[in-house]
Amino acid sequence: MFNLLYTEVLKLKRAKIMWLLPIGGILPSLLNLMVIIENSKSYQVHWEGAFKNNFVFMTLIMGVALFSLISGYVFSREYTENTVNTLYTYPVDKSKFIFAKLVVILIMIYITLIINYGSLLAGGMMVIKEPLAGSLLINTIKKQLLIGIMFFALSPVGALLGVIGKNVIPPIVLGISGVITNIVVINSKYIDIFPWSIPTAYIFREDADDPKLVCIKAGIILTGMFVIFLIALIGYLKKTDVHAGS
Repeated sequence: MFNLLYTEVLKLKRAKIMWLLPIGGILPSLLNLMVIIENSKSYQVHWEGAFKNNFVFMTLIMGVALFSLISGYVFSREYTENTVNTLYTYPVDKSKFIFAKLVVILIMIYITLIINYGSLLAGGMMVIKEPLAGSLLINTIKKQLLIGIMFFALSPVGALLGVIGKNVIPPIVLGISGVITNIVVINSKYIDIFPWSIPTAYIFREDADDPKLVCIKAGIILTGMFVIFLIALIGYLKKTDVHAGS
């Protein structure tokens, strides 16, 4: 298993998609800092608000599109690069290849989130005058970790679409559709049941009538999505004949 994971990591060493990780991490915090600078002319900006806005930028728009693309890319590249015939004909269970790829996706998600968090801290220290409390730092780190898990739970959806389509176009369409739907449901009661808006709903769970119910719904829906689409992904790869993409 470790050798499979190491091989997947090596494949990404020179992959152009790796450039999207710092871009996807820095862009939301950059937009947030621009808002902070503009608002600081009228009133004092607090760290809590800065973190919340950053989470919204990341979960509502950037994370949905980027992580769907990443999931589709990791699985579909075997077809676009014509390596699928070699990879899936090894005397190794296909589920092991799948789990190795999922671990790589998880790593890429957290690299992006770490860059996002770090860039906000670096920029915020230059423009926010309020001292950063240790308790807020710990709380926001916990939120960032949970957000990563939430997006990872949705990764089998993009992976399955990438395998079926044998390219990244279906996952890209999924990501764009998720962003558009997020914007539509952000102020509605459906924010805590639509899978791709659940990370955003989690950020605002304190404002909900029943915060615990929001978390329970999130856990049930995301766990169900992960299990169902992971089973579908494994089943599809095991039952479908191996052949390269066009």
